[in-house]
Amino acid sequence: MQFLYPLFLAALATLAIPVIIHLFYFRRYKKVLFTNVRFLKEIKEESSIRSRLKNLLILLCRLLAVLFLVFAFAQPFIKRDENVKKGQKLISIFVDNSYSMASLSQDAPLLEEAKRKAKELVNAYDLEDRFQIISHDLVPGSNV
Repeated sequence: MQFLYPLFLAALATLAIPVIIHLFYFRRYKKVLFTNVRFLKEIKEESSIRSRLKNLLILLCRLLAVLFLVFAFAQPFIKRDENVKKGQKLISIFVDNSYSMASLSQDAPLLEEAKRKAKELVNAYDLEDRFQIISHDLVPGSNV
């Protein structure tokens, strides 16, 4: 895999920002004194395990989001073979045959000019290429 803009990969250093925020994010808890604290210790241990897991999942999501953004800007691609493969191509040509094409250009109707340009396009390709000519009729096999 190669990158179109490999200098954007230097932005991977920004992955350290969520880690630093995660490591130095200390919550200040207020101590509340109760008469029976031993019952609250069990609840605190269970909730601390859940909150630790939740915080790690949030950190992982933030890291992945930054990583995907950096890769998106670097634009990875898979390099194909250098040789261009010859063969049959499929080409679609749209010829507008709406009522507005009935107006005249310099010397002929615009529709006739569009047909002439479509024929020029067809002649520019090889004999083994296949064409699909589409118009506003939306009927398969209609003549333009």
